[in-house]
Amino acid sequence: MVSDDPLVHLASAGLLALLLGSSGMQKLRNRSAFDQVVQRYGLGQGSRRVLVILLPVVEILCAAGLLLSQEIPWLAAPAVVLLGLYAGVLAVSVRRGVAIEDCGCHFGGKPQPPSVALVWRNLLLTGLALNLVLPATGRPLAWFDALTLFFLLISATALYGVAHLLMANHAALRKL
Repeated sequence: MVSDDPLVHLASAGLLALLLGSSGMQKLRNRSAFDQVVQRYGLGQGSRRVLVILLPVVEILCAAGLLLSQEIPWLAAPAVVLLGLYAGVLAVSVRRGVAIEDCGCHFGGKPQPPSVALVWRNLLLTGLALNLVLPATGRPLAWFDALTLFFLLISATALYGVAHLLMANHAALRKL
C-alpha cells in the first residue's frame, strides 16, 4: 500500500533511519565483531576489509538520506538498494544452507542466523523505504500528528525489538 501522507512518511523515515543509523554505529564501535561476522560469509580478505570499513558508513549515510527524504525523495533510494541487497544476501545464505551463527543484523543481542523470517523482514523494510522515494504530499501536519508520531516511534521500536528477540529465540530453540 502506497501512502503519500506526510505522517506516514515521517514515521517510516524516522524508523528506518534509526534502524540503519544505529546499525552503522554498532558496526563502527564493534569492528572486530563485525569483521568476524563478515568473515563467516566466505568473502576474500580484501573484500571483507572494504566491507567492514564502508558498510557502516553507507548505513549512516542512508540514515541521513532517509531523514532528508521528505524534501528530496530520491535520497531514500540508497536505503532501498541497501535493504534489498541485505534481503538478497540473507536469501542466498538461507538457500545455500550456510551455517552462519549470526547474520550481523543486530549486535549486542542474541546471535541470529540467516533465516526466511529475516528475508521477509528485510523485504518489508525495503518496501517501507521504497514508499519514501515517492514525494509526500497530502495534508499539512497538525499538533496531534507530532504526538501520534512520538508514540508511533516508541511503539514501533519496541515492536521491532520484540520481533527480533522472538526470531533470535526461535533460532536458539531450533539448535536444541
